[in-house]
Amino acid sequence: MKLTNFVRIVAPYIPAFLSVGFCFGIIYSLAFLLPETLVTEEKLQILLLVVIIISILLIILFAIFIFTKTNQLRFSGNSLSEELHALTQKLHHFRNIVDVLVRSKIWAPGLKEYIDEEFEGLNFFHMKEFYKGKSKIALEYIEESNRYGEIESLYLEAKSLLINDPTKSEVGQFSNPRLYDKRILQKWVEHKCGSGLWYFFGYKYSNFKDELEVSRVFERHEEKILSNAVQIDLNRYQNMGFSEELLSKLGEQISEDVIPRLHSLTLQSQRQIPGVINTTYILLVSLTVFGVFQPLAALILQLPAIISYITLGIVLGILLFIVLSIYPYVSQEVNPDR
Repeated sequence: MKLTNFVRIVAPYIPAFLSVGFCFGIIYSLAFLLPETLVTEEKLQILLLVVIIISILLIILFAIFIFTKTNQLRFSGNSLSEELHALTQKLHHFRNIVDVLVRSKIWAPGLKEYIDEEFEGLNFFHMKEFYKGKSKIALEYIEESNRYGEIESLYLEAKSLLINDPTKSEVGQFSNPRLYDKRILQKWVEHKCGSGLWYFFGYKYSNFKDELEVSRVFERHEEKILSNAVQIDLNRYQNMGFSEELLSKLGEQISEDVIPRLHSLTLQSQRQIPGVINTTYILLVSLTVFGVFQPLAALILQLPAIISYITLGIVLGILLFIVLSIYPYVSQEVNPDR
């Protein structure tokens, strides 16, 4: 198993290792092994001209490849941006709903004061990760005989959906950001934030209907919740009135679909330039310097023969690297999941 992992790690670098070895082998052979009568100045000049022509052709091909790949990335980036924007708006509307619920009278009397005052600064994420020992107040909360049972967890979860920084605990002035930070998205995904609505208002509502009585929500708040729900999914919620079923379905959709997809797309949107473009650009620059400028300087300025040897070694090494790398690249493009 260790050998397999070692081969898997080393294999991508084999073309580079072989090419570098081949390059030094060519330079050493030309400089020390081959007789001077075999490598004459006239032959070197012809070889340098051939190298210049080959390098220019490859530079053109590499430039075309880079521009083509960039256009593909731009096209996929536009599609990604549209989906990212749509999911961001859905999450905005869901957070508007959660904001209404947090401020409403749906909670058992005294619960909000108990959490906000007696455990001021308690963070839902720290509470879920109390075993890490990062938060003293989270440990105190876990050790406390909870006065309101599991409902406290739902209230803390709801508050966590209104913060934009996972290290904060207080909502403060609630606002929806233009883009969500990947750190808060990661925390929401890790702790399946939103699923509490599905659990308490759907799966286990019969056990908690006395503590979470939806009839205590003001009518104007019901209308605001319904308005935002329709913005999230018109087909799913347009014919539903305000009820525990609506809240349950919203929590399920957000925790199972919207937040995980938004997290994934946010990470994709922040990815760096693909490695194949970086590699191609390095080859393009190398060929420009060692395949065009250096041999031209050697021909025009009549530089020592060692400069020509270096040029031939590097360009031939680059050609070998290209040949050895073509199949792995094509294989990865055809089977990207391998």
